[in-house]
Amino acid sequence: MIKITPKENEYDCCSSKGEKPKKFYPNFRARHEFFPETKDWKVGKTYKIEMEVKMTGLSISKMQNDSEFDIIAYDLGESKGEDKKEEKKKEYTGKEIKAKDGSPAVPKV
Repeated sequence: MIKITPKENEYDCCSSKGEKPKKFYPNFRARHEFFPETKDWKVGKTYKIEMEVKMTGLSISKMQNDSEFDIIAYDLGESKGEDKKEEKKKEYTGKEIKAKDGSPAVPKV
């Protein structure tokens, strides 16, 4: 697993003068509609989520350098006692959403 080093927000307008800007990690929102397990998770704890993603966009410029993805599938490893060899595939079973081409689509979280 590749560890991420938090970056300082150079545009942090909320810090008092003389204070260093707060550090932040990249983040995403997990809508309970698609990730129902997260409703029972505790704020401040660390969890592992393995995701299969499809790249849908790329922005490279002076102001924005990022990639955009749709989450196609995920697997959770939130239990410390979970057997690593056991593969538990989670599948969204709610109302199916279709992309313009008719293929299944996952909304942005």
